[in-house]
Amino acid sequence: MNADLKLSLFERKKEVLLFALFLMSVLLSNLGYQYHLYHKAVENKFFHTTATVTNQYTKTSKHGKTYHVLKLKSDAGYQFITTNYEDIKNLIQRKVRIGIITDKITFLDFLKSFYAPSFDIELLAYHDSVKKELQTYITSQHDNEREQALFSALFLASPIPKSLREKVSMLGISHLIAISGYHLGFLFGLLYLLFSKPYTFLQDRYFPYRNRKFDLSVFIIMILYLYVWMLDFTPALIRSFVMLAFGFLLYHRHIRILSFEVLAVAVGLIIALKPALFFSIGFWFSVSGIFYIYLFLHYFKDLHNWQIFILINFWVYAAMLPIVHTIFTSFSYWQLGSPFLSMLFALFYPLEMLLHIVGLGGALDPWLEKLFALSGQTIAWKTPLWFLIVYIALSILAIFDKRFLWLLLLLFLLFILII
Repeated sequence: MNADLKLSLFERKKEVLLFALFLMSVLLSNLGYQYHLYHKAVENKFFHTTATVTNQYTKTSKHGKTYHVLKLKSDAGYQFITTNYEDIKNLIQRKVRIGIITDKITFLDFLKSFYAPSFDIELLAYHDSVKKELQTYITSQHDNEREQALFSALFLASPIPKSLREKVSMLGISHLIAISGYHLGFLFGLLYLLFSKPYTFLQDRYFPYRNRKFDLSVFIIMILYLYVWMLDFTPALIRSFVMLAFGFLLYHRHIRILSFEVLAVAVGLIIALKPALFFSIGFWFSVSGIFYIYLFLHYFKDLHNWQIFILINFWVYAAMLPIVHTIFTSFSYWQLGSPFLSMLFALFYPLEMLLHIVGLGGALDPWLEKLFALSGQTIAWKTPLWFLIVYIALSILAIFDKRFLWLLLLLFLLFILII
């Protein structure tokens, strides 16, 4: 069906109102459940819970004493941070039973991820998981700890050490390392190519009446759900997967996918289902990236595919700069090469995936070492609040009038000149 003949998601205002009421009921139900968990946790000042350590790193106090920072996710689903001054080993991905002091935790803190002093940390019996086995398989193909951490993060969303985080930030490739919709899109395409021939062979002989695209898409979405589940539903992945599944549903009902209406509905649905994501920076960065992709395609979707591929990488990089520098202030002129690295990533990611599958994941490590050997001065720059407000306002207005898009481009240039 021609894109111009696609249906709108909502045809009448009544449908919008009914959907808004549905989202509100889902949100209130989930908030009620979260409050139940909160009340259970704070009912007594000292509370014991079972949790998985998702990250661990050391810091030094102003008195020169070293301590461990532990990020944990409880079995009930809420996340929290604690500190430990004991000489403990690496507990990442290990399950522990831990006591926390809850008397200063508010419900808002509970939703956002809170800090709590802890006591009686007990390491529980270790059980191998699929994720851990995959991580061992990936890291065994690299001699350098930096590449081990890089590909664990790239394929399994594992936390990366501070030194590597600073390096990828300097190069402007943090968005490539953090698994998001960019990676899910590649995975969907690779899996489709992988299963297309075998399914076609079976379909031609046994069930020619089936819709191949529909069947393969459903099957691949189920595989991707298991992948997202294995990676513990990181915020950017939740956004990406919901939009993928939602987009698939709309596509097969001949409803226009590339619309801001669909983006708003998907974001509203995700927050209603998981209210804590409202406070997630990673989630909003992911949403912002998709918004600017939609804004580009809103006006330039008729360009040739190769033109879209090149221009959209530069566009999204430039568009996200003021947003990213609201939180992350580090800037290096190496970051200006980010669009080129993003384009190369379209080849690098599937190639590395195939190399890791056959046990040759370290083949390109010498080239990566050359990239990471680059050094340069970084400066600290934070987007002023007034600039951010004007920028967001122009971004929204650009949806309705192309003239605001050109003003937005001028604002990009002004931002670069200010830096």
